Amino acid sequence: MIKKLFLPAVLLTASVMFFSSCGKDCKFEQNDYTGQYAIDEDCSNSQAQSYTITVTANGETGVKIANFWGLFGAAVEASFDCETITIARQEPDGDGYFVEGSGFIEKADGVTSLTISYTVTDETDPANIKSDECSQSLFIKL
Repeated sequence: MIKKLFLPAVLLTASVMFFSSCGKDCKFEQNDYTGQYAIDEDCSNSQAQSYTITVTANGETGVKIANFWGLFGAAVEASFDCETITIARQEPDGDGYFVEGSGFIEKADGVTSLTISYTVTDETDPANIKSDECSQSLFIKL
């Protein structure tokens, strides 16, 4: 009886060890993303501006970014996977302005930063859609 149980027990243990070792070894977690960040930004079709954003947790793999683009009233929702952050296409304020983009988080010399490239589109007039490209925007955690 013991011999019959030995092989399944060994296989079960080996499979648990294999699958648990296949997970990502992430350097960053949700709490690394949260906090306030400052930016001086110059996008393609808007005036240069300085502002702060506040990043808060949203579920297990998400964050909400308040004051994104310095103009959105509602928070922009983003998801993260280790060091990458993704902003799926969304209309935060429900006013015809959409945002989408992606980026990454870094930590060097005790400074945490988010580098995000994103596009805001003004689709209030479908015949005349305007875009504001914000490339490699660097947000520095305060």
